[in-house]
Amino acid sequence: MKPSLPPYARQPVWPAYLVAAVCFALAIVSTLNNLSLTSQLRQAQTQIERSSQRSTMLARTLAVERTALADLESPQAQRYGSGNGQVVSSNDRLYVLLRNLPMPPRGKVYQAWTLQRGAQAMTPSVRFIPDLHGIAVVALDEVAASHTSAVAVSIEPDAGSKAPTSPLVLDVALGE
Repeated sequence: MKPSLPPYARQPVWPAYLVAAVCFALAIVSTLNNLSLTSQLRQAQTQIERSSQRSTMLARTLAVERTALADLESPQAQRYGSGNGQVVSSNDRLYVLLRNLPMPPRGKVYQAWTLQRGAQAMTPSVRFIPDLHGIAVVALDEVAASHTSAVAVSIEPDAGSKAPTSPLVLDVALGE
């Protein structure tokens, strides 16, 4: 038979339970903190990706604008004027520059048109609206200046038209 220990010699059990409870509480707090940090990290990564995409887009836009500015300022650029606007041909690219344009009526936009050399009908091009000062600088990226004999602008529905449906605001023949 095993001798029993006197009551004062037994080790109390509650300190071990207390340590276990504290460890369990710390584990729960650490897990919740990790989940929160993981969520914050995902949000930060998403914001970084959006910022990176925006930065790339802005860099591309800046490059296009710098090219346009260089083309428009080039001494070799050919300018064809008419009334309140002109068409600029530079490095086989075309630009339409207009000033004093009123805002088009609600549901309408300005639309550029190009006439390819040898063609009988105008081809629809970009749609645009002027800035608050009535100024528009529009790149006609889809056509080569060397293959274009005329450029025009008219007011069309927001969705554009397949052929001009209103009087031309600008009509410029390009020289050979």
